[in-house]
Amino acid sequence: MMKMKRLLQTKWISLASLPISFLLIYNPLTKFPYTFCVIIIFILISTYLQNGDLKSLNFKNLKSGDIKNILVSYLILELTVDFIIQPLVNWLCNEPADYSTFEHIKGDTAQYIKWLYRMWISAAIGEELLFRAFAFAQLKNIFGDKKILIVILSALMFCLPHLYQGTAGLIMTFVFGIAFGFLYIRFKNIWINIIIHGLIDTVFLTLSYLGYIEFYQFIW
Repeated sequence: MMKMKRLLQTKWISLASLPISFLLIYNPLTKFPYTFCVIIIFILISTYLQNGDLKSLNFKNLKSGDIKNILVSYLILELTVDFIIQPLVNWLCNEPADYSTFEHIKGDTAQYIKWLYRMWISAAIGEELLFRAFAFAQLKNIFGDKKILIVILSALMFCLPHLYQGTAGLIMTFVFGIAFGFLYIRFKNIWINIIIHGLIDTVFLTLSYLGYIEFYQFIW
């Protein structure tokens, strides 16, 4: 039993489990957003088999002070990205990110609610578990405590599934990946990441529903 546990904790297992979890995004057997349900199950089982518990995923209880941390972090990230980074990236790429996938939500309450539900499962919970909690644990097992490297690698993984958003969208997702990575290092609580990610995407979907998706396509 001990030999098996040591084997599961080796770098080779991390080198295998991380790409497997990533490639599950593209598995043909499940549809979005339920693909992320499969990924979440894989992450939970893999982590438990490796460590005998789920502590490395940092499911910690939220304290009263965390509410302030969430709100402040969310506002700083939202305002900085929306009014500085997004327009700058759009200008550098000479075109805005392609968010046309979400245009059909405009004015359609049923689609709006449907996408909110999908987003919280796939993006807020699924992506944060995969690209922050699980990726950080596996990358740390591979590279040691090289936090900057881990943040960059996890952000690269995070942005790749967003290729459909074009170059500007890819860069923006990478920026968000870096920000979420440092938030995870700062607070060491995956629930904080999940809530902040969910709030950001909820605002995006709400603006799309109200017909203001052009807000994200402003170019300096």
